[in-house]
Amino acid sequence: MTTLYIDMDGVLADFAGFAETILGKITGDGHKWQQGQWTILRDIPNLYRNLPKMPQADDVINMARKFRDQLKWPVYILTAVPKGNDVPDAFHDKILWIQEHYPDMPVRFGPYGHTKHEHCKQNDILVDDRTTNCQEWLRAGGRAIKIIGRDFTPALNEMNRIFLENV
Repeated sequence: MTTLYIDMDGVLADFAGFAETILGKITGDGHKWQQGQWTILRDIPNLYRNLPKMPQADDVINMARKFRDQLKWPVYILTAVPKGNDVPDAFHDKILWIQEHYPDMPVRFGPYGHTKHEHCKQNDILVDDRTTNCQEWLRAGGRAIKIIGRDFTPALNEMNRIFLENV
């Protein structure tokens, strides 16, 4: 059975937008932070607990619920902690964030971004904003739907297309 996985940061939670409010203009690609930038962010108490939602996060989750409720597919939020594991409350804060915003969605941890593909079985689907995560997922035999910037329309259309193929 196909499983649908939804990324948290950049798909459901607006980490980059939050970081911009703290740091001003972001350097880098929004996924890799300069050391000085990351030090400022990682030292914020309950960093992940207080992230705002992405503008179309509810649309993604509502589509995911269709997969779960109508197709009976397992659906998980698949998130990760920072590679250096240097945010002590990251696991706890992410679980609390998900419980607050999407209490009906179970969570799985990568535990790191570069290990997310280890959850992939043939034809599993990942919705993610990171190109490298999508590429690794595809290499593992899954299907990836890439969120590009803040326009979720193409990804939502792709989710809907896959849903309709399986009804």
